[in-house]
Amino acid sequence: NNYPAYGLGVLARHLQLNDFKVSICNLNHEVLKVVAECTSEDDFNYDKTWQRSLDNAIENFKPDLIAITCLFSVTHSSFVKVCKYSKNSSRPWHSRGEIALAIGGVHITHDIQSMLKNVPEADYIFLNEAELAFVNFLKYLNGDLDASHLGQVLFRFPNYALRFLKNIQPKGEDLNIIPTYDLMDISNHAKMGTMGSWYGFLESGTKIATVQSNRGCRAACTFCNVRIFHGTGVRQRSVESVLDEMSLLHEQYGIKHIIWLDDDLLKNEERAIEIFNGIVKRNLKITWDATNGLIARSLLKEDVVIAAAESGCIGINIGIESGNPKILHQIKKPGKVDTFLKAAEILQKYPQINVRALLIIGFPQETLGMMFDTIKLSEEMNLDWHNLAILQPWKNTPIYDAMVDEGLLGEEEGTLQTKENKVAPYQLGTYSRQRAIEKGLIQQSHFGEKEGSNQGFLERLEITNFDEVPDPKVLDDIWFYMNIRLNFSRLFRETRQPKLEQQLKFLNYVSNKTAPDNALIMYFSALMQKKVEGKVDNSLKNRLDNRLRNSEYWRERFSCFGLSFEQVNEESFPERIYHGGVPKNFESDTSVFNFSTEEIGTLSAS
Repeated sequence: NNYPAYGLGVLARHLQLNDFKVSICNLNHEVLKVVAECTSEDDFNYDKTWQRSLDNAIENFKPDLIAITCLFSVTHSSFVKVCKYSKNSSRPWHSRGEIALAIGGVHITHDIQSMLKNVPEADYIFLNEAELAFVNFLKYLNGDLDASHLGQVLFRFPNYALRFLKNIQPKGEDLNIIPTYDLMDISNHAKMGTMGSWYGFLESGTKIATVQSNRGCRAACTFCNVRIFHGTGVRQRSVESVLDEMSLLHEQYGIKHIIWLDDDLLKNEERAIEIFNGIVKRNLKITWDATNGLIARSLLKEDVVIAAAESGCIGINIGIESGNPKILHQIKKPGKVDTFLKAAEILQKYPQINVRALLIIGFPQETLGMMFDTIKLSEEMNLDWHNLAILQPWKNTPIYDAMVDEGLLGEEEGTLQTKENKVAPYQLGTYSRQRAIEKGLIQQSHFGEKEGSNQGFLERLEITNFDEVPDPKVLDDIWFYMNIRLNFSRLFRETRQPKLEQQLKFLNYVSNKTAPDNALIMYFSALMQKKVEGKVDNSLKNRLDNRLRNSEYWRERFSCFGLSFEQVNEESFPERIYHGGVPKNFESDTSVFNFSTEEIGTLSAS
């Protein structure tokens, strides 16, 4: 991934408007630029690369203060290293010796105690949306404001920290800020790395950028950190400001695709329609996607979907999480089962929009039957893909605090410091737990007991009824079962040409970029090639053959679900997935996936 440092761009613009000189160094982007130039692995040294990039940025600009941000805890160790290096490296040109160091951002805000403990180099710690607080802080240091204007900042001293609690949240005109794209190398980000969930849909060389039209979210989902960082409610930029930013990106930087950063893009449906219609009126000729997810209730107004489609929407995620009413109520989701079904019915009319569901399993006290309610709803909605995850609560969210109180999260698990989580701190993604399992970096305790038999991994789950709460240790296998059932099984039955072409683009992208050694992706990439192009590429056949020969994990999975290399090699695919190894209480007597939702409902209810 190579997203622009959008937040730093906004912060930099505020600084410029107050006559401060500023420079941005996006170390992720700088590292990937060097990677792109390397011809072999021997040409690349990670530490030397980022240190050289940081040294060059500092030496060229000669700052009085360095401010460092970090978004996700998965990059915490890198963040700590960069802070230490920035503070401790010799800067002979600096008259006072050490350069002052400030840190801030989402990750920093959510774990202040860890910052105080693990980042002793930080002189100042900023919390939440801090662009106005940061400007006031600099004016205070220069003697232009007194301390009464300080807020959202901790001053660190040897044995204590002094925290200024005043909230200086940006509102109104303060939100109508266009980032300093001239400091961000915005035209080249998509060349060096991927961006967004629909990167694979775009033509090679498409320039991509991100835009944020509002901050916050109307929902109060217990697992989400948006309210912790942004506060309650939604604050919106003016429509003209948003469209001006998009016009600038398109006309000056050649941007052809936009990824919305909003957590609640459709909060005001009329405003959203005005933005979408404005894109058309300005003849921007761009496409866009909503990777962060949309609230389904706003999609019930078909004029919103019409305007989105006409303005270039190619993909949206919908935050569904669960198909069980009790779980939806427990996690305070704004949507209900009927809402999701009605939204899906409207979206089916617009096949040019690739629609995906965001789903989670592993909520506290969630039974297997509740998980099957999610399966039932998902199959009834018939969306294009399901981004299914196992719950990993953010620190300080309501669900995290509740799970700690109930003894469901120990300190090690809560801070992602277990042995396995050091290998893969997140369950999904390029460096995820699931990818680590596929690669053999994490060995599952029950793995490989019956390879070659017709009794697969799910038979070992030891779940006797749908009212049981599954042991967390088997959630990986339940996840795999749901993933293959919701995402892959349906591809055998897909006949709509626009959807087939979308799936081919997506699976080719995943197979070649994000998970090139995933045998399941290879298999279904081959299926889509056969359906769309009439034949399967020989290189794909060879890759799948090699992967299955060298992976006991994938041989077991393929055997369990009746898949084989021979089917791909002969280009003779079955009409559906069989699963001889799935326990009877998981399925109907037909032992195939395509039984009716009424049967699922009966199983779940029992």
